[in-house]
Amino acid sequence: MRENGFRAIGGLAQRLTSGIAQNRKGGRGASVARLRAEWSAIVGPDLARTTRPDALLAGRGARTGKALRLRVSGAAALEVQHQTGQIVERVNAYFGHRMIDDIRLVQGAIAGPTAPPPAAKPDPRTVTEVAARAAAVKDPDLRAALTRLGARVALTRRGVLAGVLGALFVADDLGAQELSRDKLLAPLPDDHILGKADAPDTLISYYSFTCPHCATFYIGVLPTLRKEWIDTGRLRLIHRHFPSDVVATRAAQLTECVPRDRFFAMADALFRSQVEWLTGSDPEADMIKALAAQGVTPADAQACFANDRALDKVVFDVQTGQALRVTSTPTVFINEENYLNPGGPDAIAAILRQVGR
Repeated sequence: MRENGFRAIGGLAQRLTSGIAQNRKGGRGASVARLRAEWSAIVGPDLARTTRPDALLAGRGARTGKALRLRVSGAAALEVQHQTGQIVERVNAYFGHRMIDDIRLVQGAIAGPTAPPPAAKPDPRTVTEVAARAAAVKDPDLRAALTRLGARVALTRRGVLAGVLGALFVADDLGAQELSRDKLLAPLPDDHILGKADAPDTLISYYSFTCPHCATFYIGVLPTLRKEWIDTGRLRLIHRHFPSDVVATRAAQLTECVPRDRFFAMADALFRSQVEWLTGSDPEADMIKALAAQGVTPADAQACFANDRALDKVVFDVQTGQALRVTSTPTVFINEENYLNPGGPDAIAAILRQVGR
């Protein structure tokens, strides 16, 4: 279960440019290939030097769930044994779902890391365009760093979540970062709003579609809120995106490619099928299959992923969350106050009784 927000962009870049797209042959082999490619980012460089993912195994006997067979150098076996619980937590947190339940160690030689392929260089025109976007930054060192970062992001903007994070610095429209806190906590022009526009109370929630706590909110809390507060005209709910990984970003983009009156139905469908598509070997492909009932085809999905307007909306929501110091999902603001994840409908009702208008 994950309730943390964005990772450092360096870790994301390492994770998202490590050839995941090439490891989609399906089944356990693809998952192991992905683990190997991203192992240093998952467990850190120290453990990565002495361990290597070997295979995913089904539980046997009294053990249930999946186990990761981990090759470890003989000299480090005892130390790694004491860290197996931590490794399980890191793997599951990194992938956003319960990928493994146990670690089984086998001793063996650990091959040295392969050299990464040389990074592509942005063309001069791209560098010039990004530099123009960052020109408003006064600090020269920061401006130069953002220009370099933005140019690299521009190479793969449609393909990875790093594009979302990079756009926080180099997007044409920096309006979200320039808005006051009061304006950020009021309905914005492109917000998705559930409820009457003149409802006296406002609940703004930041969600990630790969966050289990967000799914719990949508499935277990929102129906009661709709019945008792939203449909009665006392509360309006605003949904904003705060994706915590690339799959969540893809899901958010898909919700932005349907007509606005279908947004909440699409979001609900994603959360209700979250376990189904998030625990497979290829969550993105499985997510698209799960949305077939909503009329989404693979061709529709690919067109949506290439739609800058959909990505820009996700970027803007992330910008508002960053400006409001959002660090986890769901994060709930009720009448301008941050209550993090307040709990079930009874807890929210209690808050509304105290701060309601």
